[in-house]
Amino acid sequence: MSTILRHMLSFARPGRGDELRARMLAVAEGMGNVPGCELYVVSAVDGEPDAVAVTERWASAEASEAALDVAREAGEVDAVVALMDPDRPPLRHDLTPLGGVGHLEAPAAGWTKHALADSTDMAPTIGAGEACEARFAGDDLGLTRTGVAHHRVRPDRRQPFRHRHANAEELFVVLSGGGDARVDGETVPLTAGDALRVGPRVVRDFGAGPDGLELLAVGPRHAGDGEMLGPDAD
Repeated sequence: MSTILRHMLSFARPGRGDELRARMLAVAEGMGNVPGCELYVVSAVDGEPDAVAVTERWASAEASEAALDVAREAGEVDAVVALMDPDRPPLRHDLTPLGGVGHLEAPAAGWTKHALADSTDMAPTIGAGEACEARFAGDDLGLTRTGVAHHRVRPDRRQPFRHRHANAEELFVVLSGGGDARVDGETVPLTAGDALRVGPRVVRDFGAGPDGLELLAVGPRHAGDGEMLGPDAD
């Protein structure tokens, strides 16, 4: 099985574009729990008031066909077809993704357990070993769509680097100790149990108090998305 993308452009009967879009949005709302549906976005089309576009991503063609069978049985397909212009048939393109920004590998089935401490500490490779540890466990866990990192900042030290992500939103959870984060020049105090969300393009680094600072970072995995910066970058 392989991931498929689909682009569908449909046309409503004249003057019924809003009804068709509303019907397709209702279909989209039910797609969140459909096995194999990874993306189902309904869009308006500029300059085409009676058109509606649907962009889909499925884990496999089989998953897509199974969902269509369910929709037929529920009468959803007939309800959509009744709103379509019979003189303007839908335009459908099925695509096989090859790669690029936003391309997601299919996640592995089952589950994986891994001790974070067994992941390689990358801090010494960038000259930061005296101040902190940085272990990236995504590959060790077999993750394809989620990034996870385990950070430790030694007592009364600060990470000697700052970083940001072009597109990824990142969540930091303080596991133990305390200290602070500098986010775009603003200092945010942190204690055990705190969670800090950092949006794309925001420059951040972390400093520890006398008990050190232990963090778990989780976010969507985007190859080449991270940028390392100097300690005084803005």
